[in-house]
Amino acid sequence: MSLVATEAPRLSSLIKHEYEPSVGYCRDVVTVYEASGKTYPIGTVLGKTFVSSSVTATAGTNTGNGAIGTVTATGLAKNGIYTIRIVKAASNAGDFTVIDPSGAVIGYGTVAVAYSNQIAFTLADGATDFVVGDTFTVEVIGTYKYKLIEATATDGSRDFAAIYLSASDGSFSTSTIAATTNTSVIALVNGAAVVGKSALTVGASVDTAGELARLYGQMEAKGIIVRDQLGSFPVVA
Repeated sequence: MSLVATEAPRLSSLIKHEYEPSVGYCRDVVTVYEASGKTYPIGTVLGKTFVSSSVTATAGTNTGNGAIGTVTATGLAKNGIYTIRIVKAASNAGDFTVIDPSGAVIGYGTVAVAYSNQIAFTLADGATDFVVGDTFTVEVIGTYKYKLIEATATDGSRDFAAIYLSASDGSFSTSTIAATTNTSVIALVNGAAVVGKSALTVGASVDTAGELARLYGQMEAKGIIVRDQLGSFPVVA
């Protein structure tokens, strides 16, 4: 016998169980954006990065008259309001915490020293020093864009976000994603679902047992269980 073709990935090879597929409970239409052209077979694993449309910083009713410089949102940012709060006063200095929109403390910083974690800024000292309890709020508004997951990514797309299922037309076939173009696709974004491990496609840098174990753990945290399965077979004549 001679090999004449290999079978393209099928949805049935990927999804072994999905809660309420008829109503799309586990699925959503997401926007993918790639810096270079990509081909997404069914089962392509995606991360996501945050793209801000506006960032607005506002000072509280503060004793200190220092100002916050330009604030930018990184690819790890979230929609909502961040709070910067002075927790230690000092002459011409001071320390602060940064609280994300969920209420979690995500970092500590020092007045007049650049800070970067989800949002990036420098809190400048003023003629009157900050006191404990002085605050600034930062409102971030934006959207998420999805891309092929890579272990080397620093823009948030190192972490699991979705699994590509289909072009937006519902054809459930391989898609060609044009470079630097917003493209709508259908993706599996949460469980309850069971997927076949061998049907998943990941970025080239997700290439160690540790990285794969981390990925599978993130998927299972979203209710998407990964299971070993028999691989697909080539079509022969």
